[in-house]
Amino acid sequence: MLDPKKCADILYNHFAEITTEQFLANLKKYCPEVFEDDIADSEISQSETNRSKDELEKKAATA
Repeated sequence: MLDPKKCADILYNHFAEITTEQFLANLKKYCPEVFEDDIADSEISQSETNRSKDELEKKAATA
């Protein structure tokens, strides 16, 4: 079982020692989707995003 204190210590030490440049390099390596500029390449299209937004607005209006 994971020890929350030990996990917190590991994360704290990692982020205390890593530079901004190293963090960004790791982020680009392991999460390249964060840096995608073109929404057409994303998994969710603009029309799907708009449809979801419209549905949320309708639910908020009826609440």
